[in-house]
Amino acid sequence: MRILLLTLLAMIAFAANSLLSRLALVDGAISAELFTVIRLVSGATTLTLILLLTQGRRVFYSQWKSACYSGVSLFLYALLFSIAYTRLTTGAGALILFGAVQFSLLGAHLIQGYRFRTLEWVGIGISCCGFISLVGPSSSFLSIWPVLCMLISGLSWASFTLLAKQSQSALPATTKGFIMASLLSLTLIPWLFDSGSFNTKAMMYAILSGAITSGLGYVLWYAVVPKISLLSASLSQLLVPAIAMLMGCVFLQEALDLHSITSMLLILGGIALTLYQQHASQSLKD
Repeated sequence: MRILLLTLLAMIAFAANSLLSRLALVDGAISAELFTVIRLVSGATTLTLILLLTQGRRVFYSQWKSACYSGVSLFLYALLFSIAYTRLTTGAGALILFGAVQFSLLGAHLIQGYRFRTLEWVGIGISCCGFISLVGPSSSFLSIWPVLCMLISGLSWASFTLLAKQSQSALPATTKGFIMASLLSLTLIPWLFDSGSFNTKAMMYAILSGAITSGLGYVLWYAVVPKISLLSASLSQLLVPAIAMLMGCVFLQEALDLHSITSMLLILGGIALTLYQQHASQSLKD
């Protein structure tokens, strides 16, 4: 019961990232660049304090080479995530992001030599149909630029996940990735002085997104992951778009229509089917 509760809290934190981003960026209250800088610096500060308090300074000084690569991935994810949320609704953005992450990870699996079974391809096909329904010509509420930004953001997040997976310890790897990403975010300084960029409330949302729903959210998630199966970890992340969509409906009065719900069910249902079949195939081999 405790693990289930912690998993749910982590998923709520991830969904809240989308909500806080949308709250901060709606109507140009803050620029995407400034939001990105504040979020990354807040996350890096929080994770560094947690790492030093729990594991000491010795762990802090090692494995910086891999952190450079993960920092680039994290920076691209955070920046494009923010740019996309200047236009996308909370639920649609989260759905595109997590769909892109899961497809990227499945693609990496394919490149590594895994061969999908028929039912897995069926699941991927269902998800693709849902995605086409979500972003196709009939979806007048979406435009191509923010969708493309969120897709590349998801690809970057998947890259960060794969790099972190190669590390022996998730917390140090994530912390150093955030530090490198926050340093890279300083290149955005020339774009930080747009008109209306310094809205106090929006800046607080950025700090909360970095320190709480990103920093503490990742710590919580990495504490839970070793205690649940890989299938459970993958499937639980599919809850995030649904939670984000509900949050957007409640806090931002975003429309929750049949079209968006159907697209969400197709995308997440297809991915869930693929993950389940993949897990079943692996279990038979073992």
